[in-house]
Amino acid sequence: MLHEPSAFDLQPEPLCSGCVDMDKLIRARSAVGKITALFCILFSLSIIDAVIAGFRQSANVFDLLPGTTVEINGIMPGKVKSAREITWTGNSNHILLTIDSIQKGHWFGDNMWQGRLTIDPDILAGEYSLTVGLEGMKIQKPGEFLIRVYKDYAGYSQSFKSFIKRYLDISPWIMAAAFSTFFVPAFVYIFFLSGKIEQLMAKQGKAVVYRVKKGDDGFEVSFSLGTAHGIRTDTSLALLNEEGKPAGTVVVHNVSETDSVARVGPGCTVKPGYTVALAVR
Repeated sequence: MLHEPSAFDLQPEPLCSGCVDMDKLIRARSAVGKITALFCILFSLSIIDAVIAGFRQSANVFDLLPGTTVEINGIMPGKVKSAREITWTGNSNHILLTIDSIQKGHWFGDNMWQGRLTIDPDILAGEYSLTVGLEGMKIQKPGEFLIRVYKDYAGYSQSFKSFIKRYLDISPWIMAAAFSTFFVPAFVYIFFLSGKIEQLMAKQGKAVVYRVKKGDDGFEVSFSLGTAHGIRTDTSLALLNEEGKPAGTVVVHNVSETDSVARVGPGCTVKPGYTVALAVR
């Protein structure tokens, strides 16, 4: 009478080169996975920092250093045909505004002017005002700007709304882009390591349960062992938990060349990540 293998028939396997290789691959995959998770967290924090900084920075406030030139734009209510119609005033002769163009804005169809704001190298540190409007028209809030000039870069850096930019002097968008370049090769490498681990496990008659489905007659599990590995319909395999201890048995009822679906024995607890193994006597 043939003996039906069970979970209790499993015996400790002697240490082999394949086992050592698989242990190295598992450790490598775990290390890469942890590093990737860390980079994902840092990527998310960089994006959050950049977005929050954008909301905190007022469009009508400029923090600058002497001798710098930045792009500036604003909304101009009313009809404007030429940039020459726009006038501006400031409370310092060391501030220069140059209007370059006018285009239809995105906010309620108002005109939007675009220009350059230049700070003279000889300007003193402090707060300055700048107003932009049409000659003869009352200046409205969109045309009022606050220019804060700092004596040195140390003081200027404290105005940064981004914590990453303030303390690391790196744009959070650049940092996020740098972290994102790591994801694709990392995931490809993890996929490669997982494939190698799966191949070594298959040679030992083992596979990880990648899907658990609850049916009318109990649970069904799917795993990557098939006819190419000697599995047939009604083949019985041991079910091992995440610690490698026996958790029951499964019986194959649907098999392909590389994958199988098996019914779990009554009363067994199972979840993805468990292992099935061909029992040995």
